[in-house]
Amino acid sequence: MTLSYVLFLAGWQVASLGGLVPGPLTTLERVLSLKPGEVFSNLLRTLYNGVAGFSLSFLVSMTLSVLAQKNYVIRGVIRGLSEMFNSTSALVWSLVLVATLGVLNPLPPILVVSAVTAPHLLSAVTSAINSVDKGLVEAVRSLGASQFDEFMDVLLPSSVPILASASRVGIGTALRISVVAEAFGGGGGVGYMLMRSYNLADVEGVLAWSVILFLTVLAMDKLLAYLEGGARKWQS
Repeated sequence: MTLSYVLFLAGWQVASLGGLVPGPLTTLERVLSLKPGEVFSNLLRTLYNGVAGFSLSFLVSMTLSVLAQKNYVIRGVIRGLSEMFNSTSALVWSLVLVATLGVLNPLPPILVVSAVTAPHLLSAVTSAINSVDKGLVEAVRSLGASQFDEFMDVLLPSSVPILASASRVGIGTALRISVVAEAFGGGGGVGYMLMRSYNLADVEGVLAWSVILFLTVLAMDKLLAYLEGGARKWQS
């Protein structure tokens, strides 16, 4: 992996020699010249939008997946909605929600993240629930457990590794999608700063905020990979 980063930086440096883009060192200097408060506030906004949108999508996916196990009509409706949402891009959701709710409304980035990640999460949650040992489910039912107990004591614990893996991918995706939505509205965030730099023809600014986003997503992925490993150990 280290070699990949070295090759990428080398290619970036070569491209900068021809004047196509600012070099890595120039971009790093620009990152360091940014005001810490500005970086922190916009980065925190993007993290909030991504995690809040993902959490909303996760809760909805869990609820729908449980309902889908009980009724085939609900299962069909959910499948149709999932296909419809999966066919709509983040750009379309961003434009529609910003135009509907307003440019400065903080909800569009959160809702865009939820709309885009929901189909993938719904698929992952459904697969996780379907992979649960049916013998365990029948055992708790024979003991008179309620549906809530069945979910909390069997379905959810048995699904933890798959859900942890899906969450790792989903949160990384959520952060990147949040940036797209912030570029069109929301009143702040890394996406807003990227678009602002772009409108000012500030190439160094665009690259600087891109580097900040890259490092943030990379750090989140490492943290979630650690938590995912802990979830797998916990189950075993």
